[in-house]
Order: sequence, then structure tokens, then C-alpha cells
Amino acid sequence: MPHDTQRTTESNTDRISRRSILATGAGALATGLAGCAGLTGGSGGDGGSGTQSGDGGSGGDSSDVEINYWMYFGAQENEEMTALVDEFNSQDNGIYVNTQSVPFGEFLNKLFTSVNAGEAPHVASYYGSFGRHLEPITDPIDDYLSEGAANEYFDIAWENMQVDGRPYALPIDVHGKALYTNDGVLESAGVDPDFTDWEGFSNACDTIVSETDSRAFSFLNWDSPQAAFRTYSIALTQAGGEFLTGEPGNYEVTFDDETGLETGQLMADITGDFGWDIPQFQSESARVEDFIGGDLGMIIAGTWSINNFENEDGEIPESLDFSFEKPFMFPGDGEEVAWAESNSLYFPTNENHTEPEKQAAVEFAEYVTQNNTLWASAGGHLPAAESVATSNEVQSTPLWEEHGTISTMYEMVNEGQVRYQPQTPINLNSNQYWSPLMDLYQHNTDAESAIEESASALQSALDSN
Repeated sequence: MPHDTQRTTESNTDRISRRSILATGAGALATGLAGCAGLTGGSGGDGGSGTQSGDGGSGGDSSDVEINYWMYFGAQENEEMTALVDEFNSQDNGIYVNTQSVPFGEFLNKLFTSVNAGEAPHVASYYGSFGRHLEPITDPIDDYLSEGAANEYFDIAWENMQVDGRPYALPIDVHGKALYTNDGVLESAGVDPDFTDWEGFSNACDTIVSETDSRAFSFLNWDSPQAAFRTYSIALTQAGGEFLTGEPGNYEVTFDDETGLETGQLMADITGDFGWDIPQFQSESARVEDFIGGDLGMIIAGTWSINNFENEDGEIPESLDFSFEKPFMFPGDGEEVAWAESNSLYFPTNENHTEPEKQAAVEFAEYVTQNNTLWASAGGHLPAAESVATSNEVQSTPLWEEHGTISTMYEMVNEGQVRYQPQTPINLNSNQYWSPLMDLYQHNTDAESAIEESASALQSALDSN
């Protein structure tokens, strides 16, 4: 993708003084974030786990260029990213990376605050679709990239790193949501659904309900507004709808139209008239637990959610036989695309960072994002660097060969069947916009009221930025 390679003439000092007000406002907005929603170690919904803390202490040779990296990853992902950092540090290339783990729920606030205080790290993890939200406190990196770096990544991932034609981040992975099926439940019901046809899918769900003691299908894998937003976006797009139209500074919320209302009603019907699921959540992870136990036949969840299937020994139960299917069964004549995201590496603004440190930060980020075969097995994510994703190391993992999560995501990425959420100047993942969808699924409100409330809150936030 063409991008402007001309160095900006605006000094970091000018930028940070003008942007400090923006950062304060954005940091305050970030307090509504309820967690990572399971993408990588958030403490909120959609299957997340806790984070670990690092001391961030210096450990390099006195002649090294030292840089600081903040990450929010938990559990296996924290271990694998730490291993990647250690591997980079062991190369004796004149760069040493100090790491610090920050709890996901605190990450945005702490990042904005650190920029305002002139204490920002050189590199920070966050979602690729947040480029416009983070643009006021991060720097573009086109002046520091190695030649041909853009060609290393899947086009869709690279394009999502751009803000106004300039790259602000490098993608670690591509992960998305699709349909998990408990094959034992489907076999007991005697169904083999066509996952591209709503009528066939509906008939299969009805048969599961009538022929087994299991529920058929859950729209959600977690008691989380973010989970509701992500799955609603899949169904909305396949119905021919859109969340937003326009450009930054002039966005118009559009999912409160007829298509958006019909998609909302579909959510309500799954736990209502269709009888495929129940409105109640006994716990945040109740749907995952039901799926593992054979009480639920199908569930929309992310590639990373396979980690939630593991028992206390870190193994997937032998009794659980499942498949991972493209989620293109929803009704409508819209595009067959699914929600996707990328864990990515940003470069926070700090006037104290030297040119050698900035160059070192990008060199480190290129290494981590282009040599991360471990990332596939740790988090269930498709590496964003195409050469890594197609390597023998990745394609020989159980997640590719046996379970099909990463291989299915690879097909979807190659076939243009994934879509990132819109880049906006606000925190689009904030629960304040999507809690009405949870209320709708749980029958605490009706479709028209839920969609109107959600759309109104989002439009108001966009208009004020």
C-alpha cells in the first residue's frame, strides 16, 4: 500500500504540548474499557485471562541502546512474548529490550498518562484497529522501517496499520471469530449443517433442540458487551448492513436502520422464539463451559478461545470433539466477512526518545512480528507475517492440522473474508456502546430500544471528537 515517506517537520515537543489535552480526554474515555475480551489476557469477557507483572528493570550491556516495551499479554502469550524478547536480546545486536506487563484494563489509561508525563515506553502493544484512537500519542514509523517491510505482512493486516496513509504500528497476528461446533452434539442430533445457508443452519438448530438435551447455538461465548458487538458485526455485515459511514470527523452511525434492527431481533430470537439458547448467564464463561460439557452444540468464538477449552493440565479434554467453521450462515445478501483484529506494536510519543532508540524500537518490532512462530501455538493466532504463517513450524501445529483454527483463519484472510472494526478516534470497544446488546440478548429490553440506545451513545461520542 503506498504511503507517505516524507519526514514530518513538526517537532515532538510541539506535538506533545498540543496533544496533551487530547490524551487526557482519551485516557478518561478509556476507563469504560471492561477488559481485553479474551484477545490476549484481558480480565474482561470473551475468554480472557489475567496478566503478569514485570519489573521492567535494565539488563543490557552499557553500550547497548536500551528500549522499553509495555505489553498486556497474560498466561501463555506472556510467556511466548517474553521468550521472543529474550531471543532478540540474546543476539548481541546492540539493542536491549526491557519489558513491563501492564494489566489490560489499565493499559490505555496508563499509556495516555505516560505520554503526558514524558515517560512513555518506546514500544507498546495494542489493537491494530485503534490506530486513529492512538494517533495523538504515537508516532508514524515509515522513516524507520527496513526496505520492503510492508511486503512481509498480509495486505489486510498492513492496511489496517495505516492512519492517513502512514503506518503507525506493526501487526503481530490476525485473529478473528468464527463458529465452533461440538461434533458430539451434532452427531447425536444426526445433523450435518450447511454453514453457508441460514435455512439449513436453522433446521439443524431446531433438530438439536428436539433430538437432544443440548441447546443448539449461542450467539455469544462470554458474558461481555464486546463479545456481543463482535458477533453482531458479523451478522450485520452478512445482512448487508454497516456500523458507520463517512470519514473521520464526519462519521454517521447507520446500524439503527432496518437491517440493524432486524439483526438485533435475530439476537433476541436466538434466546427467545427460536429457543436455541437461554438468556441467563450463570457465570462469565458459562457458554464455554456448556460447550465443553456437551450442553451446547455451536458457539461463535475467537481463534484464541481454544485456550479456554483446556483443562487444568493444559490439555483439551479427550471427550471434546470439535470443529471450527467459517461463520457465514447468517441471513441476508451482504458480504461474507467475519470480525477480525490484530495484536500490534505501537510507538508512543516521547520527546526524550533519541533517534537511535526510535530506530531500535522499530527494528525490535520487525523482529518480533516476523519471527513469531511460537505465537501461533501460544495464543491460537495467525501470525501476520505471511512467511511465518506459511512456515512448516506453524502449519505442523495441532491448531493448524488437527483443530483447523489457524488454517481456517488463514483461508479467510487469503480470501478477503475478514474485516477489522472501523478505525475511530474513540475507544470503540467501550462497554457504554454495546451493553444494550447484552441486555437485548438477555431479554431485558427489546430490539428497537437496544439498537437505538447503542447507536445514540456511539453517535454522541463520535460527534464530540
